[in-house]
Amino acid sequence: MPFSTDDIEPFNDFEKNGWEKAAEAYHDHWGPLSAQSAVPMLRGAKVRKGARVLDVATGAGYVAAAAKSMGAIPVGLDFSRAQVELARQVYPDIEFTEGNAQDLPFNDLTFDAVVIGFGMNHLAEPEKAAREAWRVLKPGGAFAFSVWADPVPGEGFGIVLSAIERLGIPNAKLPAAPPYFRFADPDEVKAILIPAGFKEISTTVTPQFWRHSSPDQVFDAFNEGAVRATAMLRAQPEEVRARIRDVIRSEVRELKKGDEFVIPVPASLSVGFKPS
Repeated sequence: MPFSTDDIEPFNDFEKNGWEKAAEAYHDHWGPLSAQSAVPMLRGAKVRKGARVLDVATGAGYVAAAAKSMGAIPVGLDFSRAQVELARQVYPDIEFTEGNAQDLPFNDLTFDAVVIGFGMNHLAEPEKAAREAWRVLKPGGAFAFSVWADPVPGEGFGIVLSAIERLGIPNAKLPAAPPYFRFADPDEVKAILIPAGFKEISTTVTPQFWRHSSPDQVFDAFNEGAVRATAMLRAQPEEVRARIRDVIRSEVRELKKGDEFVIPVPASLSVGFKPS
């Protein structure tokens, strides 16, 4: 069934509770991967030295840290207290605060760029996030975000999700959710950015690669370091989960290069600009 207004509160609760538990595991399993698109996203947003950058859904602070390395002045925001506490530990010289992407605790015309690294797919009302980004941006400012690219065979999400679809129950015991890969589609990006007032909208795909020493680490990342995917896997009977793990392990083994397993997990990067 389509995601409806009645689904918003259960979805928000599910996501918030999930990230309170998964912050450390995500950092361990996904951090080196999700950080890879931070600089390309910031460059797409034309972030320069001295720019004020709001990193929404900051997680452990990878994008905020990348902005600081470029000479910008970042603030990281996340709705998860566990994520904010982790970010403060990892990057103690950056400001982090709790807050909601869909109701930002900042004044109008505050930032030169608002960025969201792999967070739009975790929002019940991303249209509100786009409008809030517009509100807090200065004229000429950019709203940029990354999401996972559409899953295809032989890549990280394609390998895992196809195994679950073939062997398990894909949405077992999970609350309704918006389409996870919605914003990998440039038309869907425009559908929320144009009404919010953004111009010069573009979407590109950038390569990213997981590099692992064991073929089991991809399964472990989904089984331990996510929210919806972790719940999906843990809802499976133990014998089904074991079969899913075996299939994923077998496919990852095909991606061995030298002493490591190199798994493509591309990101889709979108940006729009507030007119000057």
